[in-house]
Amino acid sequence: MVNSTLNWTSLAGIFLALYAIPACGGAFSQLYFNLNRRADTSPAVLSKLLMNMAQLAGRLVLIPVGGILFFQGWRLDPILQLGVFLLALGIVIESASAVVSDYQKWRARQHRN
Repeated sequence: MVNSTLNWTSLAGIFLALYAIPACGGAFSQLYFNLNRRADTSPAVLSKLLMNMAQLAGRLVLIPVGGILFFQGWRLDPILQLGVFLLALGIVIESASAVVSDYQKWRARQHRN
């Protein structure tokens, strides 16, 4: 049985899942660029590669988290729903600058070619 209602937590789940799509695209493009562009194995390049992999994994996790919040958010009491909504909003606000930076770097690479 699937039971979902439209409340704060469900809205946060929809928003997180939709936000994860462009965020994952930006992280994937950064990872792809770093894998194709860098041939050396210096510690700086490897740490940048690991950081990009962690960003991609963290952004990919937002999709199932959004689904869980959408389908199971109705079980939470109202004050916990508000807390989850504010937490999801904080996650998006904190990571939005990185997503915009990824997009700007991708656009700069497109114009350079």
